[in-house]
This record gives sequence, C-alpha cells and structure tokens, in this order.
Amino acid sequence: MSIQPRTEKGRQTQAKLLATALDCFAEEGYRASSMRVIAAKAGVSLSHAYYYFQSKEDIVTQLLLNLRNEQYELCQGVFDEGNTLESNIRAVLDAGVQVLAPYHEFGPVFLKVLLSDEHANDEVSKIELSLWEQAVTGARPLPPLGIRRDLPKFLLLVSRHVFSAWAYDQSAQQRRSRALMKNIAPVVAKFAVLCRLPVVRSLFEDILALLDPKTLDETEANQPLRSALRRPRAS
Repeated sequence: MSIQPRTEKGRQTQAKLLATALDCFAEEGYRASSMRVIAAKAGVSLSHAYYYFQSKEDIVTQLLLNLRNEQYELCQGVFDEGNTLESNIRAVLDAGVQVLAPYHEFGPVFLKVLLSDEHANDEVSKIELSLWEQAVTGARPLPPLGIRRDLPKFLLLVSRHVFSAWAYDQSAQQRRSRALMKNIAPVVAKFAVLCRLPVVRSLFEDILALLDPKTLDETEANQPLRSALRRPRAS
C-alpha cells in the first residue's frame, strides 16, 4: 500500500504520480506502463516513485481508495431523511458505478485489492461499511431490530459480489451488471422486511455466514462444541 505523505509537497508529488500513471495506463495500457516510465513522465526519480508507490498495483489501490471516498461524498447528498432501505441501497450502488465506470479496465485489479488481507482492503472496507451503516440507520421504516446490527455487513458482502460481476462484465457499458444492481436493491429490501419472521431471520444468518468466509470459519470452529451441547444425555 502507498504511504500517506506528511507534507504538502509530498502529497502533491504523490498526486502527480497517480495522475501521470492514469495517463500512461490510458495511452499505453496497464501492462505496458512500467514504474520507470511513470516516474520519467512525472519528472520524478525511480527511487522517489517507489517511495510513494511500491508497484503499479499500489497505484491502482490508491485510486480505488480515492474513488470510494468520492462515492462516500456523493452519497451524503442523497441520503435524505425518510428514504426507504431500497432507495438507500440503490443510491450507494449507483454512486459506486458513477465514480468507478471510467476505470472499468482496472476492475480485476480492484477486485484483487478487495480480496486481499492487506491494510489497503481494511481502509476501503471501512469506507464501504460506513456507507452501508448510514443506508441502514437512515432508512424509514427501520429494518427489523434482530438484523439491524449485522445488516450493514450483509449489504457490504452482497455489494462485493455485485462488484465482482461488474469487474468482469464485458457487455456494452456493463449493461448486465448494472441491471443486476438495479434489481438487487428491491430484493434485498424485501428480504430485510421478511426477517421480522424468526425462520427468515435464521436464513439471514445462514446467508451471512456463507457470504463471509470469516463467519463461516467461526461457525465451523464452534460446531463440535455446539454438537456436544445438543447431544442428548445417556440414560
């Protein structure tokens, strides 16, 4: 992951390297653009460039972080009081498409960042989770209390799967994945309402575990203990 410059001059140099890299990617393609070429065009020594970005992937990572911050700012203007959960879900997804669309070619690299265990993924995840928390707490009526705490995480994981479809969507202007985003908002919102029913809430927890590998690992780790607790005593 790139460093966070402490001085204004450092921030300007990093921003210049990022802008130059994007120009290189657009003109010569991502694979053909080396760190040496990017540094030369930015008028920065190669060692200096590596100080700010360890690799091309780090440059794309910083781009994704910037875009998620931009998405966050866009959503602040559309989270109106009284919005339904469906409206808020659609607002987050639409804002994401709006800022990411010009960089669709980086989709697979973006996805690699999101699937990693590195600090960069943590930073992006914090922004995304904050957005989904606002989408949930600002919805009217509020989602069922039984799932309200876990719903933002559920929406984050669902959005990551939708993002995966977008990243590899080769249809014109990503038509297929955009249709998926449009249609998934009402489905998830209706599912949340149905979670007032205990049996559906249990299904919600099962789906959350399937979507989140960490939750699934914890479930498997606790399974022997749960089985022992449920085992009938010998007479």
